[in-house]
Amino acid sequence: MARARADAEERIAAARAERDDAIAQADADAKVRAAEADRDEAREKASGAEAATVEARQDIARAEAAAQAAQAETERVRTDAGRMLGEARADAAREREELRVDLRARAERAERQADAYRDELAQLRAASPDPVAVEAPAKAARRGTRAQSAQPRTAADQ
Repeated sequence: MARARADAEERIAAARAERDDAIAQADADAKVRAAEADRDEAREKASGAEAATVEARQDIARAEAAAQAAQAETERVRTDAGRMLGEARADAAREREELRVDLRARAERAERQADAYRDELAQLRAASPDPVAVEAPAKAARRGTRAQSAQPRTAADQ
């Protein structure tokens, strides 16, 4: 009986050891599964972070392209504005010169006409026996300056 008891205790000890090993194995398997789950979660997060990084780089590239396009457009507009301003200045200078030439021609024509009228008047005076008959016409009253015309009229002016 002692032998049976020793065998039984040995089997109980072996069973306990086997049980402890199974529990330890189960704990180890649980830890491995938890570590694998953590690893899978970390991989998913890394994959998401990588996708976000790729998207951020694409956004940066689009923003840089838009900034370059805006700078190019700004430069084009500046160039066009400078060209248009230069053309406007040249047109204004050309128009001023044309106006100056026109006014000079008008002044010269008016002066020639005034000389012709003076010559005609002198000829009429020389040909006329009665100096009173050919009098120089009275000058028309001058219109006043702009400042005078801007003043309100009074009853005495009318």
